[in-house]
Amino acid sequence: MKFKDLIDKYKWDDVYSTFIQLYPDQEKNIEGYKRVFEELRTLKPVETKMCIVIEDVFDEYDKEYYAHVSGKDGTLNKKSDPESFKDDEVGNQEVLYAIEFTDWAEWLAMEIEQESLSKYSELDIIGHCLWEMTFYGFTQEKIKKQLAQLEKETEEAKKNPSSLRKLVKSENGEKFFWEDKDDYDLLEGRKILAWETSRTSTNYDAGRDSRRIRKKY
Repeated sequence: MKFKDLIDKYKWDDVYSTFIQLYPDQEKNIEGYKRVFEELRTLKPVETKMCIVIEDVFDEYDKEYYAHVSGKDGTLNKKSDPESFKDDEVGNQEVLYAIEFTDWAEWLAMEIEQESLSKYSELDIIGHCLWEMTFYGFTQEKIKKQLAQLEKETEEAKKNPSSLRKLVKSENGEKFFWEDKDDYDLLEGRKILAWETSRTSTNYDAGRDSRRIRKKY
């Protein structure tokens, strides 16, 4: 099943009731989510190899589980980074990619992983995907600007790391964070700098509450 199939299957009223249960703190932004949902119903899917994966992840910071949305395209860890991964259980697992910057038309064409379909209801899947795909804004123009800014910061950091905020590793090695900037959320493990490695980084959007605020399971 593709994400578009779910978008076409349900009305906003169905999605709204489930979304608010999942993210009650987002009631104040609900019109933004509604506009995105209605826009998705008008877009033509653009084919992609990426598929949507949703899994429960334990947040060491808040000591609770949340539903994490990412993507897979069949690439194995050992193929993407041979120096870090071996031909073992972890090396043979698929790479999980951040997809919050992905064009919405590509989201629509993504297949939803079967395990995710089995574990979550269809309306829950729509809700979690809406949250993920709008994390950097409720329009694709704003999301592209955020991406451009992260790319710029990444390049600047490569050229002159000492001129930017210092990225610090937590004591247990699982998290990264900007030591002198309160409006940056924790970066998830395996991320070193912004979105550079194409996995999951988190940045605070001034129009949204912290990404760590999610429904407990």
